[in-house]
Amino acid sequence: MPKFMSSHTLPPGAMKREQVNGLAEAARNDPVIKPYRSFCNLSEGKIFCVMEAPDKKSLAAWFEKMKVPCDGITPVELEGERGAVKDA
Repeated sequence: MPKFMSSHTLPPGAMKREQVNGLAEAARNDPVIKPYRSFCNLSEGKIFCVMEAPDKKSLAAWFEKMKVPCDGITPVELEGERGAVKDA
């Protein structure tokens, strides 16, 4: 399934750790999208997610359903970890 990277901006401190945990659980249990990796700085109101989804529209609909504002969604072509790059 294709991977997508999304960015999210919230008011600083608006989302709490418990809410992030709830979103992660909802993603794990969703029949359409699959969580892959996320990075959060809640005190600055920034969240970045990498998720698998059939298409960009499906992922955008999931964020809308979860009431998470989304700045943008970008398809991932290459993935790097600790200096090693491979196809996503």
